Amino acid sequence: MNERSKYKLKGFGFMFLSSSLMGGIGAFARYINAPGDFIAFWRSFAGFLGMTIIFLVIGGFRKVRATRFSPSILFSGIFLGLLSALYVIATQYTTLANASFLIYTGPIYSTVLATIFLKEPFKPAMLASLTSVAIGTLLIVEIVSEEGFRLDLDPQYMTGNIIALASGVAYGLYLFVSRYREDCDSNVRAWYNFLFAASTIAVMVAFRWSSFVYPVRESINGVPTTTVDADGRPVSAPWSLLEMDGRSWAVLLVAALVTGFGAFYFLTVASKILLAGELATISYQETIMASILGFILFHEHLSGLQFLGGALIIAGGLSQILFSTRGAATSPITEAETAPAEHEKAPIS
Repeated sequence: MNERSKYKLKGFGFMFLSSSLMGGIGAFARYINAPGDFIAFWRSFAGFLGMTIIFLVIGGFRKVRATRFSPSILFSGIFLGLLSALYVIATQYTTLANASFLIYTGPIYSTVLATIFLKEPFKPAMLASLTSVAIGTLLIVEIVSEEGFRLDLDPQYMTGNIIALASGVAYGLYLFVSRYREDCDSNVRAWYNFLFAASTIAVMVAFRWSSFVYPVRESINGVPTTTVDADGRPVSAPWSLLEMDGRSWAVLLVAALVTGFGAFYFLTVASKILLAGELATISYQETIMASILGFILFHEHLSGLQFLGGALIIAGGLSQILFSTRGAATSPITEAETAPAEHEKAPIS
């Protein structure tokens, strides 16, 4: 394996770490008595604080000042904030399956956009891998189950479905815009991403503060379980910052560090190394981690089709790693690869 293959493999490793850590947010959130977008804010703000402290210790702000600021740096942070906040808001207005499925349309958008505008290669092998993980996701989030196709288009979920779709668009645009400015240092890019993501969510939180509610949960056999009414709908209650208990704050801190600082930092690093299609195939590993945690921590049942979905996601991810590292090992290094990539010169950069 040559250096280019190792570099690709490192990118896949970072993306796998990122998607695995992000898969834990649902489990953490069950122990936090707070609205989803408040949790989303702390995920990005913890990253901003963490990177700021690190930069102060190592003198990293010299690189920040030396880096040419551009619209792509601004928008990648904004889209990161939007995808995080819109998703958790959507879960309050539609089914979890709908929200999960619609946000995961994002990597497909990014792959299409990168193929058209950045001229990134989209080979049959990548199409096969992406198809495998997409089908696997339909199964693991139970949009397709033993009961048939379960995307709920009931008018009562229209608002939530639109918000969830918007979160998917934001996800796709984040992955797409992150492919610009490959010359930018990953740590600097991460600091800017956290800064603008936290700022974006802060604006949304400020507008929604007076109407904040949180899902009421009760402990059943030691497992925090959402309380539902007679119609089976989740029960929510008005939320006050002063009423958050110590356990919620402690879990929020850990969740912010793990699923925010850690996950989003690794995502930023991976976005510099991998093509949009490669990022897409690995991003779906998040659903596997979420399902594993649900099974272990909350005794959630996993059907045969969900196991099949997980297998398809793993197979698609591994095949993409194999295709990409093999291609990197056999492709000759050209003069174009030693110069800045064409999309680094594009107007948005």
